[in-house]
Amino acid sequence: MMGRNGVKEFSKAQVSSLLSTFCDFVATAGVFSLTHHVVASTALGAFTGGAVNCSINYCWTFKGTCRTKRGVLCRYAAVWLGSVMFNTAGTEWGVKLVRCSGLWTDQNLGLVMTVKAIVAVVVAVAWNFTTQKYYVYKK
Repeated sequence: MMGRNGVKEFSKAQVSSLLSTFCDFVATAGVFSLTHHVVASTALGAFTGGAVNCSINYCWTFKGTCRTKRGVLCRYAAVWLGSVMFNTAGTEWGVKLVRCSGLWTDQNLGLVMTVKAIVAVVVAVAWNFTTQKYYVYKK
């Protein structure tokens, strides 16, 4: 069971995740609208969101880490790379799965963003919070 400090830290991480996800989705939508390329738009969005998330988490969510800025950056890059791969592959596979099932035949922005949102929640809960808390920003 999470103590009061754990709940506070988890809540801050979710706020940080929401802000960075917003930036990620805006970048993804912009690139997809121009290119109609699922992988490129998802990857660029993830890069944008990752930069925002790392900054917020370092300064606010997990402040008080025993790691140097360089140490945090190197570890965050490794975790972020995993996150980008999970989000990009999950979004691409999800879009293909939905299109093959016949539920949604067009490859449009609505489809990409819906699948991306579902994948982002799974990756955030299953990968990002835990690896950032215990590996990147260890106290």
